[in-house]
Amino acid sequence: MSTSETLPASAAPDLVATFKTAMRRLAASVTVVTASKDKERFGITATAVTSVTTQPPAILVCVNRTTSVHSVLQLGTPFCVNLLHHQHVEISNAFGGFVKCDDKFAFGTWQDDEQSVPFLVDAQANLFCVVDGLFDYGTHTIVIGKVTSILTTGDVAPLIYQNGGYLGHGA
Repeated sequence: MSTSETLPASAAPDLVATFKTAMRRLAASVTVVTASKDKERFGITATAVTSVTTQPPAILVCVNRTTSVHSVLQLGTPFCVNLLHHQHVEISNAFGGFVKCDDKFAFGTWQDDEQSVPFLVDAQANLFCVVDGLFDYGTHTIVIGKVTSILTTGDVAPLIYQNGGYLGHGA
């Protein structure tokens, strides 16, 4: 892992505040990242997800080190990125911290793949991955996932998050 320096907390508070304001203007598809360890399921809502390359197919996910799923995501760990449909607001909220860890998977219909990784059955897409790289930066770890398989269902109608809310849902 490589680590980069972060700005001291006292440095440029106006820059931090302005950065947060600017990033609220960036619309992003909402996903739920899931993994398991010793038959225990883990998951978080994430918007910092993007493709990296098609050769090999790979994505990156930025994961805060304080989340429960962070300690599970080690090199070689299987995980899934579930691209949420616009009707999955309740699932996004549950995995975004509004529901206790044990109760998150009560929202939506979940199945486990052959590696016991939970996936949302009616997600727009499920990207099954293996952790292929980990890079610490600031408060987060950038997780590189090598895509091993994909499921897609339904129409293209993503849940979009911008400016502290969901587009089309009172944001």
